[in-house]
Amino acid sequence: MSRQVHGRPAVLLAVALVAVVTALLGAAPAGASLPRGDTVDSDPAPSWGWEHVLIDNFDGAAGTTPEQWHPMNGSGVAVHNGLGQLDVGHLAQLRTNPGWTLPAGTQVRVKASLLMPDTGSNYTAFWVQHPNGVDPREIDVIESYGPLKPTGVQVGSHICYDDTPETAVNACSATGRAPELWPVTQHFAADARPWHAWWNYTADFTIGGDTVFFSADDTQGNRAYELLSTPDARRVPGNAAPFHLRLSNKDVLPQHAVPGGTRHSMLVDWVTVEVKYP
Repeated sequence: MSRQVHGRPAVLLAVALVAVVTALLGAAPAGASLPRGDTVDSDPAPSWGWEHVLIDNFDGAAGTTPEQWHPMNGSGVAVHNGLGQLDVGHLAQLRTNPGWTLPAGTQVRVKASLLMPDTGSNYTAFWVQHPNGVDPREIDVIESYGPLKPTGVQVGSHICYDDTPETAVNACSATGRAPELWPVTQHFAADARPWHAWWNYTADFTIGGDTVFFSADDTQGNRAYELLSTPDARRVPGNAAPFHLRLSNKDVLPQHAVPGGTRHSMLVDWVTVEVKYP
């Protein structure tokens, strides 16, 4: 499938619009104003007040690693493919170099344009990490197990990890900290699912809030789904520790691997983080 880039942040368009507005303002008579008592009633644009704290278009030379990310210890390699994309290959795990500690009440929007693998032996994810082992507050903006597994794609939240023999499988549930996972495969057309087409995946949350708003749009802006998480302040980053973004490509356990598929990598067109301060 040919790559589409309609979802890429429109920096050049914004510059052109600024130039036009500046020219129009410059042409107005000096001192022009509304007559006393008149008002202008208009709502600000939806993007008003938002600013980027991260934009990565992955335009590096083929074979180079992204400057705004670092690999996790012992993980595989993620490199630019020379086509304006990041190839998150086998066992690659990345985390953003910057982390963000923001005032309570700050609105946050994390977003990525992705093409998922079509294999059944690995799973890939774009997620928000609150790197605190006791208080993880993980937000899975999107997680894909591919077309060969019943899970397909899902969004979710983790506030506890069952990752040692001592904790066993249901320890998190037993302490009231089970993951919350929502399948979303059914919202995509059969021929445009995440391993067939590029989609822009978004999670919106407020620092110190209690919900996450998940959504996905195609490269033309058509929305596949909207989902609001169950209110739970434990599942949203606070401002006690910085949160980071993660990109990962992990193997499933051998007993759960399903043969088939041809593309093991997750391709990333761009990633952004926007904030709106209170």
